[in-house]
Amino acid sequence: MKYYAVIVTYGDRFRYLKQVVDSLVEQGVEKIVIISNGSDKMSLIKIKKLKSELNCIHLIILDKNTGSANGFCVGIDFAHKSNADFIWLLDDDNYPKKDALKFLTEAWIDLAKEFENKKLALLSYRNDRKIYSDAINLGKPNLMLGSQNSFLGFDFFIRLKKTLFKTTTTKVLTKDQGVVAVAPYGGLFFHKDLVTEIGLPDKSYFLYGDDYEYTFRITKNNGKIVLIMKSEIKDLEKSFHLIKKGGILNTRYFNTESKDRIFYSVRNGIIFEQNFVSNLLIYILNSFIYLTLVFVLMLLKPKQMWKFKYIIKGIFSAIKKSNDNL
Repeated sequence: MKYYAVIVTYGDRFRYLKQVVDSLVEQGVEKIVIISNGSDKMSLIKIKKLKSELNCIHLIILDKNTGSANGFCVGIDFAHKSNADFIWLLDDDNYPKKDALKFLTEAWIDLAKEFENKKLALLSYRNDRKIYSDAINLGKPNLMLGSQNSFLGFDFFIRLKKTLFKTTTTKVLTKDQGVVAVAPYGGLFFHKDLVTEIGLPDKSYFLYGDDYEYTFRITKNNGKIVLIMKSEIKDLEKSFHLIKKGGILNTRYFNTESKDRIFYSVRNGIIFEQNFVSNLLIYILNSFIYLTLVFVLMLLKPKQMWKFKYIIKGIFSAIKKSNDNL
């Protein structure tokens, strides 16, 4: 069996990428497909030097950052059309721990008896995304999606319920593996036949939410995504939307100064969550309360106020894209 790893990198990220590549070489990956998605000059020089030292690297250079959606689209397409049997997607800071690939291949042998190759994907566990282990331990595959009718993950009624009624914690068994509804690119492992079944990532998403949209196609087609806890990945850098700081007077938008990150995380989040809206009135109410709270938080920190414009732009762009798809 031939295993291809697909990594998308950008900007000045070589310090992370090198550690990931070293681990993949140790674990016996036949081909490491690196998509340079607008890497800066010095990083690209270092990547080219690394390629000259390692025959297993195939480098695809994109002159500018075309977003994670296009970056992974290019990489998956190359691996699918090459000699790969299995494809393992990784961000450039997803460091696979010892035997991460081995645990995936062992799990595949067991699970492939139950599912067709084209209907199955596995997922390595990323240690800063506990919600995935919670999902399998609680038997709630959709946990990372939030509740139905939530707006960008916010549900006023659930928050009110938690405030008014204290919930008792129940002890749950820790599972080695389990089904999840969606997955990030980082750690996703599948047979190349899956690409024939679900296609390639939607380039129009650019970044944020494109991984959920892509992997949800597996779930919608009665396939399975199985999280394998023993196959562990260490994130060398935490994603901006996972950073928690500033206490109650904080919002994830305070953790980034990127207009694109704000715009696309809002736009794509709204587009994707339309799959789970069952009550439009509750959804609109959640959106109104959420935007009011974010607006107030930004009023209290005036230097952050400029970001609200890009939240609104993201909302209107999502509405336009949804209308265009009708």
